[in-house]
Amino acid sequence: GSSAPTILTSTRPRSPSASLVSFPRVTLALQPMFKRSVTFVTCNDSDLAEQAAKWGKLHEFADMAWLPEQRKVIYRKDDRVAITSAGDGLNDYLPFRPNPTAALITARVTEELLEKNINAVARCKAANATVSLFETAAYGFTNNGSVFTGYPVVGFQHRMQASGSCVDSPGNTSCSWDPRTRGILLGNNGYSITLSRASAFIADMQQLRDRKPLAFCGIDAKLGILLRYVKASSAYLGKEEDSIDFDITYYRSFTKGEPNPHSDVLDELQQMALRKYGAMPHWGKNRDFAFEGAIDKYPKASKFFEVKGRYDSDGIFSSEWSDQVLGINGSPVIVEKRCAIEGLCVCSDDSHCAPEEGYYCRPGKVYTEARVCSFESAI
Repeated sequence: GSSAPTILTSTRPRSPSASLVSFPRVTLALQPMFKRSVTFVTCNDSDLAEQAAKWGKLHEFADMAWLPEQRKVIYRKDDRVAITSAGDGLNDYLPFRPNPTAALITARVTEELLEKNINAVARCKAANATVSLFETAAYGFTNNGSVFTGYPVVGFQHRMQASGSCVDSPGNTSCSWDPRTRGILLGNNGYSITLSRASAFIADMQQLRDRKPLAFCGIDAKLGILLRYVKASSAYLGKEEDSIDFDITYYRSFTKGEPNPHSDVLDELQQMALRKYGAMPHWGKNRDFAFEGAIDKYPKASKFFEVKGRYDSDGIFSSEWSDQVLGINGSPVIVEKRCAIEGLCVCSDDSHCAPEEGYYCRPGKVYTEARVCSFESAI
C-alpha cells in the first residue's frame, strides 16, 4: 500500500431530466499494510464496569464479550505490530463457517426446546458447553490458516479483520443465517452509550443479572454481550462523545407473537439503555420501538436532512420504513394486540403481551420505569 492520498471527484446527472450536480471532493487516505497480534483473555466480571471505561484505550482494536450468567468477560487484546513480526494468522470465526444443513436444522430444533424451558437449567448447561467449545477452538483463529497452536495469533490486517468462509459453502452445507434453511433465527439489539455513562449502565445490568441470572443464559449461548468502542465523530449522525456499542444477539421464534419466558430481560435492558442512559440505537439493528424519537438525539440532524434532500430529492434511497425511523413520516411504533412481543411497541396494557397465555405487562426489575411482558401474574 501507499501512504499517499488519492483524490476522487465526480460530476454526473442525478436523473435524465436533472441538471448537472457538482459533488464534493472525497479524499481517501491509504496506509501501508500492517499486522495485528490477538490474544483472548477470560476473567471474572466483578470489575467489568471499571475495566470497560479504560480497556479501549489500552489496545488499538480492543473489545470485550461479556457472559453475564457465567460472570465472565472475554477480553480481546488486539494491537498493531510490525510487518516483520512472525505469523500468518487467520480469523475464520466459527459461526461464519459453512455447516452441514441437516446439523443446522437439528440445532434449531434443540434450541427451540431449550428456549421454551422456563426453568432454563438445561438452557444454561447448553450455553456453558457452547462457550467452552469456542474457547477451546480459539473462536476460529488459527496461527497459520489451519491450526491453532497458541496465543498470540499474529497475522496480516486483511486476514485478521474479517471472516467469511461461508461464502464458499460446498454442497449439503449452508450458512447459519440462510433463510432457505429452517436453521438459526436471531434477534439483534444494538445501542451506543457514551463512555462516561457506560460504567453505570453495566452496574445496572449486573443488578438485573443478579435478580434473574438464568434469564441471561440465552445471551451467553450467543457468546454474550459484545462491547465495542466507537470514537466521537463530526459526522451529522456520528457520536458526539466516545462511546461503547452494546450488541446483544438472542433467540427469535419463527412464530409471530409467541411469548418467550426470558424476553422481559432483553426488553428491560433496551429500555434502560435508551431511556435512562440516552443510548443511540444502531440504525441497522433493533426492533421498531427503539427508533421512536431516535433522530432527536442527534443535534446535527437538520444538517443531515439538508444533505439528504439535496442529493436524494427523489427519495431513491428512502422507503416508508426509513421515513418512519427518521421521523419524517409518522412513527415506527405500532400499537396492537401482542405488539410488545414483536417489539412493535412498549407495552402499556396486558393486551400488548398475551394475557390469555399468562403473559402480562409488568414493570422492570431494576429499571422500574420499563414495561415488559412477563409470565409473572402479579406486580
